[in-house]
Amino acid sequence: MAWPNDSFGGRGRRSSFARRDSNLALIGALLTGVVIAFGLLLLLMERVNPEIGARLRGGALDVVAPVWRVVSAPLDGLNAAAGNIAEHWRTVDRLRDANERIARLEAELAAAAADRTEKARLAALLKMRRETRRLVASADVSAAGAGAVARTAVVSAGLRQGVRPGMPVVAATGLAGRVIDVGEGAARILLLTDAASRVPVKVVRTGWTGLAAGTGRTLLEFSFDGQSATDRLMVGDRLVTSGDGGLFPPDVPVGVIVDVGSNPPRVRPAANPNGLGQVSIEAPWLAPPKVVAAAPAVAETDLAPPPPTPPAVTTPMAPAATATTR
Repeated sequence: MAWPNDSFGGRGRRSSFARRDSNLALIGALLTGVVIAFGLLLLLMERVNPEIGARLRGGALDVVAPVWRVVSAPLDGLNAAAGNIAEHWRTVDRLRDANERIARLEAELAAAAADRTEKARLAALLKMRRETRRLVASADVSAAGAGAVARTAVVSAGLRQGVRPGMPVVAATGLAGRVIDVGEGAARILLLTDAASRVPVKVVRTGWTGLAAGTGRTLLEFSFDGQSATDRLMVGDRLVTSGDGGLFPPDVPVGVIVDVGSNPPRVRPAANPNGLGQVSIEAPWLAPPKVVAAAPAVAETDLAPPPPTPPAVTTPMAPAATATTR
């Protein structure tokens, strides 16, 4: 049984789509044939009569050029539109990045301005007077001793250069120790690694404070109290002087944490006690307080009230004798 309009049955009419495809194929074949024929004609005329061939080529260009402009105009428009769209998105990305950078820089500027304002407020509130480090003498380390317990060194500066006991000694790489004995032209310093050495320090990264204590060996021990619940001491943390106590100036390198597993943690000194070289002897960071002589003690007898004065005793006078005339 054949359906009506069934193309396979042969009796129905072809659809409009099939007719259109056939027409387009026929037109394409005709155009292709015309182009091929025209090309063959041009080749033939080039062989037979080059002058006529040149005229035919010029005429063909005059005919094809407008057609090509019409055909290529949409393509050129599409290419230009695609380029404009791509440039637009690139501009949007650059604008977004620029806005993010501007916002980040504005936040940093605001934080810096807040810091400056806070520092100015604190300075005005506390009326701080910033102390400065004062150099007393520069000297060479002439000898270093490492006994069973004591670790000291001798420097080539003494009383004549203004050196006094207790002054801090700073090497090129960090704190070396403090003066303990002074002669006329030499002094002996107690190195950080000595078992009797104690230096107030702080951790640069966390701000924790504590003491760097000598052990009599090559490493120091860091004794500190509290720990943060979200922060921990790490290998590589730097220790500097905190300025507590007033002897050592603040922010002088003391050492680096090299072992956090031991208790207390171990610290490698910033200044190698065996190769100090030239050192600087400085005045104490804060001048020691002046001792005011106490007032002389007052005896208890001086504070006791004076004894009461006894009342004056008056002697009654005898009545005067009266002369009697008989």
